[in-house]
Amino acid sequence: MRIPPRGGPLRWCAEVGLGLYRSVVLVGLTCVVPLVAVPVGVGGARLAGSWTAGLDAPLAVRVLATLGEGLAVAFWIAAALFIVYPLTSRGLARAARRCAADWLEVRHEVRYRSVPPVTRMATGAWWDGEEYHKTEREARRRAAVHARFHDPQLHWDGLWAVVASVTVLPVSALPLLALGFGIYLAVTPALLVYGVALIVAGLVVAPFAWRILRPVATRLLGPVPRTRLSRRVEELEAIRADLTQAQAAELERIERGLHDGAQARMVAMGMSMGAAEQLVDSNPDAAKAVLAEARATSATALAELRTLVRGINPPVLAERGLVDAVQALALDAAVVVDVLTRVPSRPERPVESAVYFAVAELLANVAKHAEAERVTVELSYATRTLTATVQDDGIGGADPAAGSGLSGIERRVHAFGGRLEIDSPAGGPTRITVAVPCELS
Repeated sequence: MRIPPRGGPLRWCAEVGLGLYRSVVLVGLTCVVPLVAVPVGVGGARLAGSWTAGLDAPLAVRVLATLGEGLAVAFWIAAALFIVYPLTSRGLARAARRCAADWLEVRHEVRYRSVPPVTRMATGAWWDGEEYHKTEREARRRAAVHARFHDPQLHWDGLWAVVASVTVLPVSALPLLALGFGIYLAVTPALLVYGVALIVAGLVVAPFAWRILRPVATRLLGPVPRTRLSRRVEELEAIRADLTQAQAAELERIERGLHDGAQARMVAMGMSMGAAEQLVDSNPDAAKAVLAEARATSATALAELRTLVRGINPPVLAERGLVDAVQALALDAAVVVDVLTRVPSRPERPVESAVYFAVAELLANVAKHAEAERVTVELSYATRTLTATVQDDGIGGADPAAGSGLSGIERRVHAFGGRLEIDSPAGGPTRITVAVPCELS
């Protein structure tokens, strides 16, 4: 049904008609569970009541019998729903998703578990993925049953059917009940006023009642929510992939540094010493000059090796701990850095290294991008969490997506269950906090 684009009585009538139509559809989609549960519950209550109808016993026994009657009713309702919802919830949920997509543009893509193929084993038995069977027909039947009754998405659809029966059904049925009961009352002259009032109320509510579908569909018609464990597994897999790439890049850097730097200088130093060996008898002055050049080359190679090793794990960090290592970083920084520490002892070595390199990266970012004049680094430990805060008076605007190394810091600390908090408005100041849970030694 198409609604006229302009306002007025015609548009209102179209909206009322559309609302009534959608309410009818929703009632049809959500009434299955009550239609099954209510008759079964009534039948179970009568059956249980027949067992205790003629019971002549003390009050305590009658109370226990009444409780048993209630449990019996609940059992019969649960059994009926367990049998019926796998057969109906998938189709009802699919129809509800189509309605939500067409009416409200709430779209969900879900996947159901497919029936696995059966395999004939060398022993002659058939394997359905769960158990063995004597015949192929039995194996296929059991595979279909397993796929239907053990599908998490199907269980989620069953939850939708139950929740919708107590939320969407009564709300969407309001205009229909008001119109039906109002027409029934309007036939009686003495109740005509009440009947007209109910009819008007039903027409007014009709364009809005069906919209109860939106919150329920948004929450329950999508794919099965991931459990905390599955989310953690995905996070750990992503962290492992990041760490593998980081390790490969670090090894490549070390290999390149050794090959292009120290190794080349060592080869040149060996050649110089060979030349000096040949000149030492015939031209001692030239030999001395060659040896001096070799000594300078060795000093340069040693400096390059120290720089390379410092990028892996600085000696001051291994020997004196995080606080002294950060203070050494502050002395070498391009801006004025104040270090405030409230860490009573050393944390675990892996955590110490991760926090150190995070602070080093943040200080490098300040020198490159922040245009700051002063930086404050604060190290603290509280509630089993080591915190490093770097604050500068620069221009702000730090963004992990801008390639400033912040995403790498976040991945590094996330591997330890830590977090990265960024507060960097345009114009500054920038305050970045790295927090990692750990124990002190």
